[in-house]
Amino acid sequence: MIYCLGENYFLRSLNETDLSGPYLSWLEDQKVCQYNSHGKFFPTTESLLTYYQSIKKNELIVWAICHKIDGHIGNLSLQNISFIDRRAEFAILLGEKKHWNCGVSILAIEKLLEHGFQKLNLEKIYCGTAANNKGMIAIAKKIGMREEGRRIQHLWLEGKWEDVIEFAILRKEWLTIR
Repeated sequence: MIYCLGENYFLRSLNETDLSGPYLSWLEDQKVCQYNSHGKFFPTTESLLTYYQSIKKNELIVWAICHKIDGHIGNLSLQNISFIDRRAEFAILLGEKKHWNCGVSILAIEKLLEHGFQKLNLEKIYCGTAANNKGMIAIAKKIGMREEGRRIQHLWLEGKWEDVIEFAILRKEWLTIR
């Protein structure tokens, strides 16, 4: 499976060979992992392999975000998939900073929403982010998500408590904006 995202980017399944590329360095980069837990407990090659093996065992979709010249630049996932409740959480990690602010995250997430709603028959896709993560908040709003709620003092980031803002989009909302 390969999804094209314009001229220079594409999505594909995460491969085991991706683990030996720059992936581990992204998880060690405090700027890349500023708003997630990856930078708190540094992973190892072995823990990455364990994670990769768990993808096949769990109801989890992980795609590699790729650039035609730079290769694997990040990951995108649908996780916590519930086929009974027809919902899933999405997460994104764009590890290569030179590809930040170029629109690839929006394109990738839009393709993931399409996959979730059209292929997996999901009814709701959601995400949560730190209240001070302006980039992710802007992305969530741009792809049509709405704020559903706030978890007060839910994350310990950079020496202080941060709220988490929950966003979601329903299939019927997604259909009206696509």
